[in-house]
Amino acid sequence: MSRRAGLAVVLLLLSCAGHAAPLTLQLCQSNEGDYPWTLADRPGLNNLLIERAARRSNVAVRFHPMPWARCLFKASTGEMDGVVAASFSTQRLRIGIYPMRDGQPDAGRRLMRNQYLLYRRKSDRQVQWDGRTLHLDGMVGVQTGYSIATTLRELGAPVQQSQRLAGPLLDDLQAGTLAAVALTAGEGMRLLADNAGLARRIEAMPLPLAEKDFYLVLSRQLHGRHPELAERLWQSLMQEQRTAEWQAEVARFR
Repeated sequence: MSRRAGLAVVLLLLSCAGHAAPLTLQLCQSNEGDYPWTLADRPGLNNLLIERAARRSNVAVRFHPMPWARCLFKASTGEMDGVVAASFSTQRLRIGIYPMRDGQPDAGRRLMRNQYLLYRRKSDRQVQWDGRTLHLDGMVGVQTGYSIATTLRELGAPVQQSQRLAGPLLDDLQAGTLAAVALTAGEGMRLLADNAGLARRIEAMPLPLAEKDFYLVLSRQLHGRHPELAERLWQSLMQEQRTAEWQAEVARFR
């Protein structure tokens, strides 16, 4: 091979290296729906925000809907690079890494904030919640793997976690099998808006049961390999949420 041909090959290889495909992060999320954040049939606000932050961070992302408990497990093993929208609990520190500041989750770099509401039958006035004390006679239904169960147990409520989906929990509530159900605000209100029969019999109590920050939690394996990328991605989430373009996206989302 001539020197000129050899130089051409070297330049070609350098050019290819400079245009290498970005790293693709494999992110899992609940397949159970949580309007407007995560949807079963189209990208939710969480997906749109993460995609924007990923572009800013020069990485690609691929989302994998699956049952929540399986998502947490696969992130713990490193089969998934991260979990979309996990609230903080010390037990979940075994699963992955949160954006932290001074030893606490950094709320400034959260993915979103969401409320949990308590739903009851309109005819059942024994279920009472004043923001501090919970009174009821029976079980509170919670989706499997959801950390609001811990909050309810701390309030002294018996908890049943036998359903993955929010809809069957409201059906059980209507049937009288459960005394109350704890659901995220958007998903619960969406289900009632879509089902006039349920809406006639079930109501959300006015005071939130809890308000929590939710994060993009990255696997320990990914964080160990790419700590700078992890920090850049979390920082990009915060920066994107402050842009006028993102705020307009949220305002027109339906």
